[in-house]
Amino acid sequence: MSVPEHWSGPYRDDRMYVMRLTTGSTRVDGDRKEAITGLKPQAQGWTETVLLLTYRNVPSLPAVRSDSFDSLEEAIEYVKRVEPTCPRISLDGGSPEPTPSWQAHLEWLQGLGLPSAVDGAQPRPNYSS
Repeated sequence: MSVPEHWSGPYRDDRMYVMRLTTGSTRVDGDRKEAITGLKPQAQGWTETVLLLTYRNVPSLPAVRSDSFDSLEEAIEYVKRVEPTCPRISLDGGSPEPTPSWQAHLEWLQGLGLPSAVDGAQPRPNYSS
C-alpha cells in the first residue's frame, strides 16, 4: 500500500478511515440500537440487515461507526456518496475539494492499489506494525 512521502503517523495508507460492508443483525433495546455482524435468531428480536462498518485506518482498525441499511443497494449508494469524501493524511486530515466523482475516486484508489468498500474488501488488523 502506498503512503505519502511526508507521512509519519500510525495510518496504514493515505485514508484516515476505511469501511466494510457486511451482513449482520440489528435490534432495538429501549433507546439503544444494537448492531452485530453475523445473524441472530429473529425470535430474539434481531432483524437481518446490511451493515457498513467504519474503522480508523490504523493497524488495530478500531471501529468508529456502524450504519445499517435495508438493502445492499442502499448501502452501496451511501458508500458512493461518502467514501470519496474520506479525510486524507496527504490533505492534513481534510477531505478532497472539490469532492471527486465516484469514478475519479475509484481511479485514485486503483492507482494506489487500494480497495473500495464496494469491492467487498474486508480490512484486517495488522498487529505487527
